[in-house]
Amino acid sequence: MLSPAGVVLALLAAASVVLWPPRQRRDVSRVRPATPPRRPVGRGRGAQRHGPDPGSAADALVLLGLALRSGAGLPESLREVARGADGQVSRDLDAVVAALQWARPGPEAWEFAAPLWRPVSQAWEVAVQTGTAPAELVEGVAHRLRETQERQRERRAARAGVLLVLPLGLCFLPAFVCTAVVPVVLALAGGVIGW
Repeated sequence: MLSPAGVVLALLAAASVVLWPPRQRRDVSRVRPATPPRRPVGRGRGAQRHGPDPGSAADALVLLGLALRSGAGLPESLREVARGADGQVSRDLDAVVAALQWARPGPEAWEFAAPLWRPVSQAWEVAVQTGTAPAELVEGVAHRLRETQERQRERRAARAGVLLVLPLGLCFLPAFVCTAVVPVVLALAGGVIGW
């Protein structure tokens, strides 16, 4: 025979099953697919666009440095690297090549690319003004991009560690207090009071 508390719990469980609202089925024929967010289309000055992945950009810059070391000019090197690249890197480098072919100055041509490429533009201008080989400067920009990306990864990993410690501490601290601290305090209080 069930105790009165058991009967009450069984009745509550049965009532929750009976009174629980039924699952509503969606009519999928009337649901429209979500449209992806639109990116601004504008090229050129003031265009707000997402830049390429820093790792892909760094790889492209290493290839650009190798092409420049082989003796090719900037437009030819950029065109060859853009052919081998994909996604945003290819589009950005193609835009710079097109701007250079239309006789735009170097800094203005790099403005047609994402802001990630600005250090390359600056390195190129330094190379032009000082007469040094641009390949080393471009490869230096690639190295700095990779270092920046690695620091960002380390920061994200450290943040994830902190975010994991907080819930674990909130779960285990009460258990530790209940199983270790409270019995010791009760035993000491009992010895002092004389329980």
